[in-house]
Amino acid sequence: MSEFQFGLTAPEPQSEAERLMLGLQKRTSAFQNEQDQEPLVSLLTFNLGDEWFALLLDQVKLVSRLLEVAPVPGTSRYVLGVINYKSTIYPLIDIHELLSLESQMPTRASRFVIINHNQYAFAILVDSMTEVKEVRERELEGQIRSNKDISHYIHSELSLNERLLGLLNLDAILHTVAEVD
Repeated sequence: MSEFQFGLTAPEPQSEAERLMLGLQKRTSAFQNEQDQEPLVSLLTFNLGDEWFALLLDQVKLVSRLLEVAPVPGTSRYVLGVINYKSTIYPLIDIHELLSLESQMPTRASRFVIINHNQYAFAILVDSMTEVKEVRERELEGQIRSNKDISHYIHSELSLNERLLGLLNLDAILHTVAEVD
C-alpha cells in the first residue's frame, strides 16, 4: 500500500494507467509545493496615459492625493518642482516626460507616489492607481518588448490581468534626472 499525505493509505495501482496517473499526481503535487514556496513580490500598479506600470511595493513610502507643487528654477527638465508632505520636501519627477508619454492634466484620480529608493526619496505623479498585486518573483524577469526609447527605464515587463506592465527601473530614472542640466 502507498502512503499519502496525512497518513492515509490507498491501494497499490493495479493497471499501467493507474500507475501513470499516480506518478502524474505525485509530480503535480511536488510542482505545486514548489510553486507555493516560491517568493512573492508585491507590486503597486498604476497608469500613465494608456500605458501601465508598476513599482515594487517595498519602494513606495506613500500614495497621496494631489498637493501643491512649488517650482524650483534651474532644475532638470524632468523635475516639475517639489512637494511638501508633512514637513518633508520631495522633488517631483515628471515621469511622463521622462518616458516620452503625453502629459495629462491631473484629475481626481491622479496621485503622488512618494518613493524611497536606496538613500533617495522623491515623488512621481501618476494618472491613476489600479491595485496592489502579488506576483511570483520569477515573473519579474521577463524580457522587455516595449518602446526601445524607454526600455532602459523598464526593469522588466509582465502580463497581469491582460495588461502588459512595465516595472520601473528606479536606478535608470534617477541617473537620467541627475545628469540632465
